Amino acid sequence: MPIETLNGPFSEVRASSTAGGGTALTTAAQVVPFLPGTSYASWEARNYSTAVVVKYALVPYILVYKTVDLLATISDYSDAAQDGDTATDVVLSSLDTLANGDALWIGSPLPFRALIADVDAANGNSATLTGVYWSTASAALTNISLTDNTASGGAPFAIDGTITWTVPTDWGQVPLTVASGIATTVAAAGVPLYWARFVVSAALDSTTTLNSLMAMSRSTAYGELVSGRVVEMSVRRGLGGIAGVEALTDAGTANLILNCAVKLGSSLGSRFF
Repeated sequence: MPIETLNGPFSEVRASSTAGGGTALTTAAQVVPFLPGTSYASWEARNYSTAVVVKYALVPYILVYKTVDLLATISDYSDAAQDGDTATDVVLSSLDTLANGDALWIGSPLPFRALIADVDAANGNSATLTGVYWSTASAALTNISLTDNTASGGAPFAIDGTITWTVPTDWGQVPLTVASGIATTVAAAGVPLYWARFVVSAALDSTTTLNSLMAMSRSTAYGELVSGRVVEMSVRRGLGGIAGVEALTDAGTANLILNCAVKLGSSLGSRFF
């Protein structure tokens, strides 16, 4: 069995996965985030039961912008959405219709096939969630056909789950100012990204919040881990980088241990928790 050798020196190493043996995996994909400040990470699978391999992919770090005034201002939940901390929330309280200026804009350095949401305070108001992406074929925002697995009883963001779609072949990388058609001055507005906009058909509950909202890899052509193998890599967590590891089993169950480290002397260390 190989020995895990993190290429330090590091000031701290902490587990992002579930303590005491790792995050439980099944054949349903989930995402384990890197901790803020992570500059190096390792992951390995254990406790295989029926599973032959654990499949994994890297997921892009996304910008998560909520606006209630057509991007005149935004609430930036990017870090709160991907920090693995249940004490920080993505606040969707009273998110209203596009006609009232409200929307959720998601920007990524790579196309992504889904969002995965961990609901903190559930929405109970009936509404339909719809999405659009920037099409290079039409040079305009174009509808995405969504499967909303966060919906329950007609209410989106009511339960933990995924929001999935087929990745468009003509999804283009453009600045938010181009995708939105609005001369906004919000942070990263001029950075070319793969943008998608999500809106609801009616206002959500005034208490609706998410513990996390993360992207899922554009491809399910996963890498594979057999028992006893470790993956290690330097990590760029933030805009243009990666946010975590998507993982699942080929059959049965297993556990994934994800360790995150911050290099000694790194200015990011103050954000590590």
